[in-house]
Amino acid sequence: MQNLENLVRRHLSTLLLLSLAGGFVVLLAELLITNHVDGIQNVAVIAAAVGAVAVLAGLFVKGTIRHLVVLLLLVLTLTGLVGTWQHFESNRDDEASRPTPLAAVEQGGYQTIAARSGAVERTPQQEAQENETRAGDREGERGDKGAPPPLAPLSLSGLTLMGALVLLAKRDEPQAI
Repeated sequence: MQNLENLVRRHLSTLLLLSLAGGFVVLLAELLITNHVDGIQNVAVIAAAVGAVAVLAGLFVKGTIRHLVVLLLLVLTLTGLVGTWQHFESNRDDEASRPTPLAAVEQGGYQTIAARSGAVERTPQQEAQENETRAGDREGERGDKGAPPPLAPLSLSGLTLMGALVLLAKRDEPQAI
């Protein structure tokens, strides 16, 4: 066990950078699988790909170039923060566009409730709206439609920030002459 600990200590930076590269690749795969490639969504795809390349480059670069890679990763951290803001805005827009039951009544719909039988009479518009709501719920269950997860982009920020910290702490190995 002591030998394994020593091996991990000697190669900690390399192991962390490889783990981070794997994280970027998994994130990139998830973005592509979920078809996150429409318009501004491409920023996340590009940032994940650049992040993977940057941390892999961090394995080999030294000195000033390594510091430039650190700066690149810090800039990529901002893409996750912007993505989080975009997701929150999208969620807010989705909530604002949902009709409320009161809005249906204000649009001229009515609902008569029979006291004895417990039956509910609905207008054709109300039935159509209920069918649309049920269809929307089924789509949301499948993941076809719905609000984006608000904090998901922070995974990109976390990976890039960890990569920057590991590269800052990494020591340049002395070159053999």
